[in-house]
Amino acid sequence: MMKKKYSIAASFILLAAALYGCGEVQTNQTEDGKVHLTYWSNLTSYASTVVNNMAETPLYQKVMELTNTDIEFIHPPQGQATEKFNILVTSDDLPDIIQYNWQNYPGGPQKAINDKVIVDINQYKDYAPNINKYFAEHDDVRKMSITDSGALFAFPCIRGDEDLEVTVGLIIRQDWLEELGLEMPETIDEWETVLRAFKDKKGAQAPLSISLSNIRASHLFCGAYGVGMGYYIDDGKVKYGMLEPGFKDFLTLMNKWYNEGLLDPDFSALDNTMIDSNILNGMSGVISGALGSGIGRYMSSAETDSFKLTGAPFPTMEKGTTPEFGYWQPPVAAGNAAAVSIDCKNKEKAIELLDFGYSEEGCMLYNFGIESQSYTLENGYPKYTENITNNEEGLAMTVALSEYTLAYDSGPFIQDRRYLEQYASLPEQQAAWDTWKKTNMKEHVLPYLYVQEDEVSELANLNNAIDTYADEMIIKFIMGIEPLENYDSVVEQLKARGVERVLEMKQDAYSRYLSK
Repeated sequence: MMKKKYSIAASFILLAAALYGCGEVQTNQTEDGKVHLTYWSNLTSYASTVVNNMAETPLYQKVMELTNTDIEFIHPPQGQATEKFNILVTSDDLPDIIQYNWQNYPGGPQKAINDKVIVDINQYKDYAPNINKYFAEHDDVRKMSITDSGALFAFPCIRGDEDLEVTVGLIIRQDWLEELGLEMPETIDEWETVLRAFKDKKGAQAPLSISLSNIRASHLFCGAYGVGMGYYIDDGKVKYGMLEPGFKDFLTLMNKWYNEGLLDPDFSALDNTMIDSNILNGMSGVISGALGSGIGRYMSSAETDSFKLTGAPFPTMEKGTTPEFGYWQPPVAAGNAAAVSIDCKNKEKAIELLDFGYSEEGCMLYNFGIESQSYTLENGYPKYTENITNNEEGLAMTVALSEYTLAYDSGPFIQDRRYLEQYASLPEQQAAWDTWKKTNMKEHVLPYLYVQEDEVSELANLNNAIDTYADEMIIKFIMGIEPLENYDSVVEQLKARGVERVLEMKQDAYSRYLSK
């Protein structure tokens, strides 16, 4: 086997051996005839509250039974996945399966194959009939899952319904709107009226409590000016928001709202804990959040029955028009994909195990768990039992789900929308889900792109310099530290830092994506 070229100090290799028992990994059959496979992956924070290892869960006990495997999970310590991964891939005896964000491998997923760390699963495609059947029926998913050379580097998490791609948006105090006799805001002018009313009549000290990361994730408010935050597609062309004229208009609005006390004065330093406190304590009337961890969690935590939240539409300039931008994820959640290592002694069985998640039986198991324990079929609909929805031990729904499913997180399977229909079952959540879908954002989302191997380091370095500078200047413009009259010079600085080169690389990668 070729020596792996992933360059980390040799001393780490010795540490890897100590941490992962290198040289002791076995894939021989167990006494009961099952194939032993080692599987390196994160243990989610939810699952870690009830088990020490995924092999202990009813979910994987059933998976092992159905696939005739004995899975030995190896979990890095919480919060140390990247550090331990960097050590792991220097090992001379890798675990059979490694679940990770392979986009972060130095040089990208194709480099991981070239470095003899993982295999191209397409070389064993006869052992993966289920995922290949899905690819044949969903070409966009296939394109996002393979490198430019056509290699399938890992089994991804696939959002099996378009609605699963939209789960985040603006959340507003519906009870405040009703109390003040205000309509749901749509246009920028209407939003300004509502925020002023929340400040003046409800005493909200931070009427709009959104962070820069919230703005970036959902193109909040800049979308009304016809531009997105960061990189996006516009009529087949890759663009960068700050280079477009409308972005200055967006910053002008944010600066105005900041000066008037409508935008949270701490927007540049907000974290989730601060936002939670703001919305629950009446400090804010509008935030950005998700269906489950946002609307659902807040409404269950509220101290009064009158507290009511709902999803607000993404802003526009003209009433009645469809928002051009909003929140939309690609159908492939490639950030937690399961790859088969070059050292796996039974690659065919490992691939069969991972391919199980794309079969009808596997999808049911990973989304809903075990019939009669975590779900029952009601007229063909898999309905979660009270073991999940109203756990007698007081477990939160996500924690209960973590014992029986992967649906709440990610992994090598196809996520079913019926999971989210039940996880976000409140009328307010269902209404928000419907509202947030009504945008043209899908036309602007960049799919996962694979730049050329010799461009990966260049792209990473340029992106780091550009993003750091852009974030710094956006904050300064909004706070008035940097006069908006200097906007053009900031654009020139972005160009000097290589943003046009990044656009060139991304445009080329997008063209290659379209031709796959």
